[in-house]
Amino acid sequence: MNKLSAFLFTALFLPIAAVAQTCDLVFFTDDGAKFTLIIDGDVKNAAPASRVVATGIRNETPLCVVKFEDKTIPDVKQSGWFTMGKESTILITTNKKGQRVFRPQGEAELGTAAKAEPAKPKPTEFVEDKPATTNATNTVQQDVQVGGVQHTTTVTVVEEVGGSDAGMGTNENVNMSIGINGVGINMNVGVTDGSVNQNTRTTNTTRTTTTTTSTTSGSSSLQTNKPAPKPEPVVEPYRMPGYTGPIGCAMPMSGTEFADAKKSIESKSFEETKLTMAKQIGRDRCFSTDQVKGVMGMFNFEESKLDFAKWAYERTHDKGNYYKVNDAFNFSSSIDELNEHIQSR
Repeated sequence: MNKLSAFLFTALFLPIAAVAQTCDLVFFTDDGAKFTLIIDGDVKNAAPASRVVATGIRNETPLCVVKFEDKTIPDVKQSGWFTMGKESTILITTNKKGQRVFRPQGEAELGTAAKAEPAKPKPTEFVEDKPATTNATNTVQQDVQVGGVQHTTTVTVVEEVGGSDAGMGTNENVNMSIGINGVGINMNVGVTDGSVNQNTRTTNTTRTTTTTTSTTSGSSSLQTNKPAPKPEPVVEPYRMPGYTGPIGCAMPMSGTEFADAKKSIESKSFEETKLTMAKQIGRDRCFSTDQVKGVMGMFNFEESKLDFAKWAYERTHDKGNYYKVNDAFNFSSSIDELNEHIQSR
């Protein structure tokens, strides 16, 4: 009787456990490109779409393949880690290299995000054209020698041409006034072009530099009685115990100070506000690599983690340990993008 009861309990429990150990995945493109989603070799949508919901995924590290309807776009193939019993939303976007990559957007209860409206494509960014500006530089040098002293005056006229004032010509004025041992030299040069230019505005900027050189016969010597400056003492920078690599900033926050900082960040409800608060705290402080990793763990979105990791690199004491923050990412493409950012510094 006991064996029969155990068998019936096991038979009833196993289907319930199997159902609980699944997750749902929602993939969508930010530009509306249509695609076919394949999870561990199983095709999830019959016709290409810009948003595909895959339910009942039993593998927490599935191989995700996206094949675009536009054959000129390469396929995206990547494994990820997803929480069982949750519904994960993944954005398909383009990184700075022009490659399509996966960007996790967050988690929700099963059946929540799958009912949401698909994300709309991002608006195209544009920059308003500005009027072209052309700079022309003319330099005139004049040497005047009075009483064995040579005075060299260099006059530089910078013409900035731009704007849209109609009916304006070009006017140039150079004024120089030089006083040498009571001798005054005044020069005024004016150049006027009366021609009409429908789309030209000219601004003249004059810079005058005077250099005085004494010329005498025989040898000359320069003597000084100033005492030699005392060497400043060499101060060794602080290093974390046991760390010998490169240093990015002076001294990381203490454990107590960092605990207070985490409370302030965790008190914020929105992801963007948390990221702003984390940067505000770190603006005048120094992190350790472990502290950077701890802050990244408070973000839900992969994009926020990558943004903060890039920003905090120059504000980290033990920069040689920065490889440890890679454990906070869900996708290897984020690790590659962070490494490219560090190498460009």
